[in-house]
Amino acid sequence: MTDPIVIVGLGNPGSRYEKTRHNVGAMAVDHLAGKLGEKFRAHKKSGAAVAAGRLAGHQVVLAKPTCFMNESGRQVGPLAAFYSAAPQSLIVVHDELDIDFGAVRLKRGGGEGGHNGLRSISSVIGTRDYLRVRLGVGRPPGRQDPADFVLKPFATTERAEVPLLLENAADAIELLIEYSLEDAQNRVHAW
Repeated sequence: MTDPIVIVGLGNPGSRYEKTRHNVGAMAVDHLAGKLGEKFRAHKKSGAAVAAGRLAGHQVVLAKPTCFMNESGRQVGPLAAFYSAAPQSLIVVHDELDIDFGAVRLKRGGGEGGHNGLRSISSVIGTRDYLRVRLGVGRPPGRQDPADFVLKPFATTERAEVPLLLENAADAIELLIEYSLEDAQNRVHAW
């Protein structure tokens, strides 16, 4: 049996942040767990919330850190180690300011673009070379501080589109598991 693919949805804990742009990664993993009929439970070694299942013919572990975003690595590192997840078997789902709202983009490695959750994970696991599902939340209007923008709930006009974004994120994750990164990118980036 091969080691599972670990899919991590980033967000902040607590009801205050539940419906914010910064939590769209965790929301996407929740959506995927619902599609798979799986429930989250506490992982004793890492403290993250985890659910296991099968996706695209592969064993997967869905995970949501229960710590704040900027400390995500402290739970993702032990989780990846526990499941022997090499960087190519670690998929991090997160919000992305530099992508238009509603768009989904896939990539491996690269910079963190000021995203403290990614920075924390890269620091703990010792590499940036893991897979990423980037969920577009758009740029803040005017001169609004990006940190304030991502911690606010979606705008009324965006809320109606969030379910489609989450469904597209789930589909993109499945394609990333089923196909090569390049093939999955060609499909997802055409949406």
